[in-house]
Parts: sequence; C-alpha cells; structure tokens
Amino acid sequence: MKVRCGIDIVDISRFVKILERSDDSFLEKCFSEEEMEYCFRAKDITKKAERFAARFAAKEAAGKALGTGLLNEGVGMHDIEVIKDVRGTPELRLAGGALTHAEDLGVSSISVSLSHDGGMACAYCVMLSEK
Repeated sequence: MKVRCGIDIVDISRFVKILERSDDSFLEKCFSEEEMEYCFRAKDITKKAERFAARFAAKEAAGKALGTGLLNEGVGMHDIEVIKDVRGTPELRLAGGALTHAEDLGVSSISVSLSHDGGMACAYCVMLSEK
C-alpha cells in the first residue's frame, strides 16, 4: 500500500474579487453546480469566498495526490468535486480523468481536510493506492 498526498493553499481575497465581479464564468469553469450552491448559501461574501477557496485548494491537493495536477493529463476541474457526507464531513467525488487515474493507481481510499484562517484557505488530501 502506498500513501499519496497533496496539499494546497489559496488566498481567500482572490475569491472575494471574483465574487465582487458578479461574473460566474470562472466559478462555473471550476466548480460543480452542487459546489456552487453550497458556497452561495453562505451569508456574506467573505464566507462564500472561504468556501470557494477551500474547495479550489482541495481540487489542487487531489491533483497533486494523483500525481497529475489539475488541467493536465486529462484531469479537469470538474473531475474533482468536494461533497459532504451525512455528518457534513468533506469528501471527494472523482469523475472523468481523475477517476481514470485513481483507478489506474489502485486508489482504495481518499481523505480530504479543509481549513481557513487568516485570509488563507488550505486543503490536504491523502490517498491510499496500490501503485
């Protein structure tokens, strides 16, 4: 069994600026409808930006754990989705190129942790794989 990990950190102010533009085109390129609905449910722009930034960091961290990164080797932004389990714990749902790479590596388990503080959001992703 091999442990594969990835980490990423994102400046939340980037997403505040994106949200202030009132143009969702960037968000639509990066996030699923379900992710966007969750982030937009936050009460204020800073909380929305924190949620988007943490999910962006999770996608980057997962791409690093896969060894492909994002927008590389067929892994797109929509191929990695942050969802929540019944207790509200974040999980990753893989599709497309990300799922193909995970299957090729024999990934049997994926864990992700999200955090934000001091104007930064971060995510850490751990995958257990055969290769």
